[in-house]
Amino acid sequence: MKKTIIALLIISALLFGFAAAEGSGVLGQPFPDFTATDTDGNTFTLSEALRTHEAALINFWATWCPPCGMEFPFLSEAYEAYGDRVAFIALSTEEGDSPEIIEAYRRAHGISFPMGRDEAGLYEYLGGNSIPVTVIVDRFGIAVFTHVGSFMGAEDVKLVLEAFLGDGYNESKVLTEVPKAASTRAFPTGEKLMIHVENDNAKPVTFHAAGEEEPTLGYVVYDDTAVLRLEIGPADDPSSVIYYNMSDIVRLPGLMDTGKNVFLREEPMPAADEAVFYVYAAVIGHDGMGPEAYAVYLIPGDECVERLAEAFRSWGYDITWEYGEPAAEEAKVLEAYRVRVVDQYGEPVAGMMVNFCTDTACVA
Repeated sequence: MKKTIIALLIISALLFGFAAAEGSGVLGQPFPDFTATDTDGNTFTLSEALRTHEAALINFWATWCPPCGMEFPFLSEAYEAYGDRVAFIALSTEEGDSPEIIEAYRRAHGISFPMGRDEAGLYEYLGGNSIPVTVIVDRFGIAVFTHVGSFMGAEDVKLVLEAFLGDGYNESKVLTEVPKAASTRAFPTGEKLMIHVENDNAKPVTFHAAGEEEPTLGYVVYDDTAVLRLEIGPADDPSSVIYYNMSDIVRLPGLMDTGKNVFLREEPMPAADEAVFYVYAAVIGHDGMGPEAYAVYLIPGDECVERLAEAFRSWGYDITWEYGEPAAEEAKVLEAYRVRVVDQYGEPVAGMMVNFCTDTACVA
């Protein structure tokens, strides 16, 4: 479903959750020293901050950027844990974001670390193509990590910071990906990324956009909660797949129902008279070439189907719709598991043996 309204909306407009090449040219290089003034009137100078901290985290954002707002709780949690060792500052790249606007945003979102404007042109130095962007500068003044897009959790931020802290860090080391917590788990797989609506009375509806090769799928959900079963493909790394619903970002392993051995999400349905009367539910992964996504629209009643079609039309799409699923065959669940043994950086570990055990026997 890469060539649908869904993919255009989520991949082109959001671009969160995946590392990108932007800013990679600065890795391993001294980061420009700069001075910024935060909304409290305090001065932040990188070289001075590194005299009293082991590293610095610089976040580039804007008040109009939804993914920026979605990751601030993660950055705030990391700041509470590491603020005495890592200097934090968030710099808006938007010319219209005055100190008063930024301070109002900071207070509204409960952000405790300093925020200001990128007066030094650092965003352009990084490439200036998308936000949010986060840069880590180590104690030696070297840019050692860049991340384009929203972090998917506070744990990701903490794992990145830990790579550059401690007495054992005595030379600059570039990190190109978010480290992964070591774990050994087996996950169920299907043929590809997919969302199934499990409500017995849910009614599928298909939206066709002129010029689009594939339709967009929705479901009319008559219950107060939509029960979603999420699937991944054999090549997907579950820890890199996220669920997104326009307000939350959740890693797929966090949705694992161990009793049923499936990924489940219970999604509250909005009322038909709410301003945002639908739920945009998506699973987003990475196929090695770039982001991939599968999504459905959850609609709270038949009367809202045409309203959603009108919303699509207002976005410039020539839309028709019909009840029923697309003619393409649904993906089937594979009775198989894929096991990968990786280190904390996500690199494969060779020479490992894995036992599969039942109550009576184990097979290597």
